Amino acid sequence: MKNAVFAILLAGAMAQEPFTVKGDHLGESLASYHLNNVDCPDSAFKVDKASGARVCVSADRSFEFAGVKHSTKRVTALRGQIVMISLTFSHAEYNTVLNSLRETFGDGVMSFSERKVLLTLARIMTGKEMTSPVRDTVPARAANFKWSNGVSTIQLSEYDASDPSFHTSNLSFSLDSALKEIRNNFDKKAEVAGGGLGSEM
Repeated sequence: MKNAVFAILLAGAMAQEPFTVKGDHLGESLASYHLNNVDCPDSAFKVDKASGARVCVSADRSFEFAGVKHSTKRVTALRGQIVMISLTFSHAEYNTVLNSLRETFGDGVMSFSERKVLLTLARIMTGKEMTSPVRDTVPARAANFKWSNGVSTIQLSEYDASDPSFHTSNLSFSLDSALKEIRNNFDKKAEVAGGGLGSEM
């Protein structure tokens, strides 16, 4: 019994803190975020009905991370807490960001997205098939890196999935428990929508 209690106490003592993004802590309250940032007032957050989260596309166009200026900063909140910060930047700066993250967090876990996956994403984002000349510009594959500390995750994608031009990369910091909740909410909404369609046929 004593050993079990000691193991629980030890696990609690060793619990990791969520990642931070230039002083912004994943899991912090919106009120705390507002003390350090003026880019996303409450009125700027829009509710995503599918996930239940609130999202703000930051008005701060001068935001920099890892020495790189980012074109888009998306802040996601769930139940009054900051749970994800996603940054989009020029693909030309990809190696600069990757090297900075490796220096701070280690090599990370690498994976690849093959060309057919990239083509599918591009088709979904544009809503149409790509012409042959455009298809020829699609990369053969894209690298993805992940760093996790047990409670939060950093994900670096060589190509931003929402950009069918493949000119941008994406870096996201997310709170694991919240991301799981958001995905569950999204899945439940999809199930309800699918069930509704099925009952009408």
